Amino acid sequence: MEEWVANWLGQQRQMGKKCLEIKYIQDKPYVYHSTSVYDRETKKTRKVSRYLGRLTPDRGLLAKGSSRPSQEERPMTALQRPRSVYEYGNAHLLALEFQDLVPVLTEAFPDHWQEIVALVFTRITRYLPLKRVRTSWEKLDNPLNIQPDCSPKSLSTTLRAIGDDRIGQDMIFQHLRTGNRHLIYDLSFVFSFFDNLSPAEWGHNAMEIALPQVNLALFSGRETRLLVMLRPLPGSVKDVKTLLPSMDGLHLADAILILDRGFISGKVVEGISNRECSYLLPLRRDSVHYATPIHPSDRFLYHKRLIRGGKREIGDKTLYLFEDEDLRLEERKTLFERLSEGTITKEIAGEKEERAGRILFLSNLDETPQQIYELYKTRDLVEKHFDTLKNEIQADVLYLSDRSAVCGHLFVGFLCLYLYCKLLERIKKAGLTAEYSPKDVLLNFSKVMRVSYEGFDQITEVPKKVRNLEKKLGVQLFPK
Repeated sequence: MEEWVANWLGQQRQMGKKCLEIKYIQDKPYVYHSTSVYDRETKKTRKVSRYLGRLTPDRGLLAKGSSRPSQEERPMTALQRPRSVYEYGNAHLLALEFQDLVPVLTEAFPDHWQEIVALVFTRITRYLPLKRVRTSWEKLDNPLNIQPDCSPKSLSTTLRAIGDDRIGQDMIFQHLRTGNRHLIYDLSFVFSFFDNLSPAEWGHNAMEIALPQVNLALFSGRETRLLVMLRPLPGSVKDVKTLLPSMDGLHLADAILILDRGFISGKVVEGISNRECSYLLPLRRDSVHYATPIHPSDRFLYHKRLIRGGKREIGDKTLYLFEDEDLRLEERKTLFERLSEGTITKEIAGEKEERAGRILFLSNLDETPQQIYELYKTRDLVEKHFDTLKNEIQADVLYLSDRSAVCGHLFVGFLCLYLYCKLLERIKKAGLTAEYSPKDVLLNFSKVMRVSYEGFDQITEVPKKVRNLEKKLGVQLFPK
């Protein structure tokens, strides 16, 4: 008799159930209720057995005529005794994707790293107020074997502590900068409902909403396609003034910066060069450099659009000119509509038409026009990261009234976004972006639970769909 069968039989006897017999048929255990009765005709006792059901190691006794365990005959360990259930699959996937950052977190924030992990893991799929973090954390399995203090008071302390710890944050940013030479930089904003909150200040935003805002400076790495740095800045600071201070926090010698036209100025160009970095800057349409004669002799296709490009050196810098006929046509149509509506004059329309469809870049890189054009087009990466932060991580509106807590909140949001993007890159590598988002994957994996009772752990059955998804993503999380 197998050990688990003997244990089950012993438990039934402890519960007062008698006359149970185990019979093996084709190596499978079956349960019978067996008694002896006296036969008056033969004057002998004979054995009487009544079939109860088949015994299984995972579901207990499957009663006769049923595929489910009998209410009366289920093992005590599965029914009467206390047990705990945890979300296994999603927790282990998060731990797998976050494991490279855990050692750095422990060094950067030795007193708070466990609480940071709890905040990130519970917030990755949805925003939670601090009072609900403990409940959400207790639902998850704990593959990292940590014991964070998830009380609202402790988490508030954590947010303020990490928000004030620039050194700890910079350690994380420096780690994420590894492997990325090309860095894409941009600025966005989040609203705050507290106008007395520093660095929340009244500033200009594209949405033209009159609320105090916090600017966010973000570096994304072209090579890893992941985030490198996020820094909150006062809402009133102009784009051009944010770049050099943000660079100094990362020690970006030998980096190549891919910027937007909002960061162009003589002081910025000089500052980047003094920091031994390269840059690629689009120039505004009113730049005097558009008058520089450049012959677009190169031709190439980009996303089925014909692009003509050329370059010309000016001192220690290079101008790159591109002409996009499709863009030119679109811009000319827009100009004609505005002229018809009377929103611009004929003279202004004529001036703008001359530069329609033309894009001019300033750089200290010496590359082919096609290489420069394709390099700049990778800027959409940082725009996607901002979009994910606001729409998936839900960090677009701040209700916190403490400056340190706001900075800590945004840093946790940054780590959530980093983890989200790691999951997304794994999904892209598997060719599953049309079917799954990171939230979809986590939801599917959460179907697999860990059941624990009296020191015994058991992983629930892995659905076929989840097993197939595990294989496609190239991970090994579930027992075979």
